[in-house]
Amino acid sequence: MGMFDYIHYEGQEYQTKDTPAQACDNYKIENNILWYENYDAEWIDDDDGILGGYLRKFNERWDMCDKFDGLVRFYREDKENGGWKDDNWIEYKALFMDGKILKIEKVDE
Repeated sequence: MGMFDYIHYEGQEYQTKDTPAQACDNYKIENNILWYENYDAEWIDDDDGILGGYLRKFNERWDMCDKFDGLVRFYREDKENGGWKDDNWIEYKALFMDGKILKIEKVDE
């Protein structure tokens, strides 16, 4: 399994493992450009927390991923057609250069 990031595309939320960090961070594709929800963070001690604290995000902002080149596959469960079965996923692959889409297509398997 492992971690993943989220990508928002055409009003839907997808998951991907093809972004740089896979830390449950947010990306979006808007106007054929890949954006990253950047933020500042600080550690907050919390004795009730599993890790003894948590990371508090603040100053969230969207930054263009203008240095990103590569192929990103992203997918989501197709809840309207049965969900978690192998054939009930919606998947796309998008090829980026300098954060701009060169090509995007729906994957039909």
